[in-house]
Amino acid sequence: MSVRELRDVLRERAEGPSPANPHRHDQVRARIRRTRLRRRASAGAVTLAAVAVAAYLVPGQAGLVVPGETPPAASRQELPERFTSPDGTEYRRVGLVTLTGTEASIDVPVSGKPLEVATPCDGDRNRMPVVHVDSRRVHVPRYGCGDGLPYLLPVDVPQGSTRARLTFDRSEEGCVIPVEDGPCVPEQPDTAVRDIGVYEWTPPAMTIEPARIGALPGQLDGRRLADSASGRWPGASSVTLTGSGAGPVSVSLLCSGDLAQRMWFKFWINGKEGRTTVGCPWAEGSSPSAGLELDAPEGERVTVTVQTGMWGEYTNRPVRWSAGLYVR
Repeated sequence: MSVRELRDVLRERAEGPSPANPHRHDQVRARIRRTRLRRRASAGAVTLAAVAVAAYLVPGQAGLVVPGETPPAASRQELPERFTSPDGTEYRRVGLVTLTGTEASIDVPVSGKPLEVATPCDGDRNRMPVVHVDSRRVHVPRYGCGDGLPYLLPVDVPQGSTRARLTFDRSEEGCVIPVEDGPCVPEQPDTAVRDIGVYEWTPPAMTIEPARIGALPGQLDGRRLADSASGRWPGASSVTLTGSGAGPVSVSLLCSGDLAQRMWFKFWINGKEGRTTVGCPWAEGSSPSAGLELDAPEGERVTVTVQTGMWGEYTNRPVRWSAGLYVR
């Protein structure tokens, strides 16, 4: 994938107004599906975050079996009963349901520990169904798979609940754009037999410190690093970056920690709220090859305020992050 294509993917995934909880964007469904064609055409495009979480679910030596087009029950990819994430957090499966039609429901016990759901990927249908908790819609379809492995999605339940009914619905279908700037054509429905696991995780007794993040590159995609800032979540919720240059600027993000892919960032340019809320596309150990481009007045000093947050629970599992402003 070229830098230009990567930036297009980042921009298309980012555009749209940000509600109080960015994880509930109804607009996300259409935007992500518009990028599906590009992702298929460029193997491994911007899936670092999904792969990082997916790696949690490899159950020891047995591994995971990638299913075929119409897998029999015996050969379907298995979701383990228990597993341990790379930072040592223990996960336990509290429910398992098989989705054979457009909808399936399951009642699960709620202990007060964080809940997450996972479903295997089949290499083609790479999204979680719409998730409802006690009839309240909490999630819309999104990408969350990499290399045929499942992705863990945090799910909120009402405080004080002892049981919750989770409903998974894949009846809503969107459209894809086969050619750039072409019409949006209906998407083929997901008819695969799909297992969905519900997991709870036990917050670590002590804080697990994420790895420190190295310096951002001095040059990126023809732009120079004008300013940078680093932080730790939970912590300061915003930072300000400044610089001067010719035309649009770009912001690059680096994160570390097991929950790094759940960080979200929103931007204000010279005090004007942008239409951009993005996750952290680059994990520590990788090298940014492109930034998120933001419109800015040419030749004037630009101030970019970066607001930070996280989707889902994060007790004792902090994340470190760095943000860099690049200008021409």
